[in-house]
Amino acid sequence: MLLRNSKFAYALTLPVTVTLLALLIYPLIVTLRNAFWGADGLTLSHFASMASIDGFWVVVRNTVVFTLGSTIISMLLGFLFAYSLEFITVGRRFFASILIIPLAMMPVVSSLTFGMMLNPALGVVNSVLKMAGIAGPLWATGTSTALATVMMVDVWQWTPFCFAILHAGFRSLPADVMEAARIDGANARQELFRISLPLLRNVLLVTFVFRFMEAFKAFDAIYVMTQGGPGRASETMVIRAYKEAFQFFKPETAATIGVVLLVVTLVSTRPIGRALLKATT
Repeated sequence: MLLRNSKFAYALTLPVTVTLLALLIYPLIVTLRNAFWGADGLTLSHFASMASIDGFWVVVRNTVVFTLGSTIISMLLGFLFAYSLEFITVGRRFFASILIIPLAMMPVVSSLTFGMMLNPALGVVNSVLKMAGIAGPLWATGTSTALATVMMVDVWQWTPFCFAILHAGFRSLPADVMEAARIDGANARQELFRISLPLLRNVLLVTFVFRFMEAFKAFDAIYVMTQGGPGRASETMVIRAYKEAFQFFKPETAATIGVVLLVVTLVSTRPIGRALLKATT
């Protein structure tokens, strides 16, 4: 009876709402002030300063490649694992539990572990490759391989996230519709592309949106393994914002990058997700 009282419900949710708004609004106000306010008042000069940073467009390219590459690969692998699990009848929960383990690990721990395994001189991966007569790459320390390496670690960390959501989506598909399709003679390919994917469109879009935003603001793996190096080979906008704020002590430039990242995320996420869904379904 008490829970049906709207005043009591407001009393329960108001403290949490106020706390969350305070934690969100104050940093947002400070960021906007640093980005749009200068010595002479309102200004857009900080955006020009951001664009004139040495290597800025290389950082933009790295951000685009890392975000789209990590998101698409994670989505494809997560979908493949979730779809494959539909054909397993014995031990499905066991395999699902194994596949979701990377998501339970802290990103910093995962990055440190991969950093040691992929060490060109002492890492176990290159040691195994050397035993097989293969010269291992430089991985995170190579200019041509650093971005791909941190992307691989990010994919390993977040593919279970995509898998978990898509697996739940497959489990929620109406059994009577799937059974009717099989009775009508639909093969596995027709069942997937004509029934499962259309029914999972919203689930796929939600998964993409969350995964895209997570990849766009990825920090842990890149900073722990390469700190954006060597040079700017793996530096993204988030890493650049961190350096501007805490290494070069330019909070206005860091805030400007943060505003750009926020706007790009809000504007691009849904259109890109819908375009990819349209292309695949």
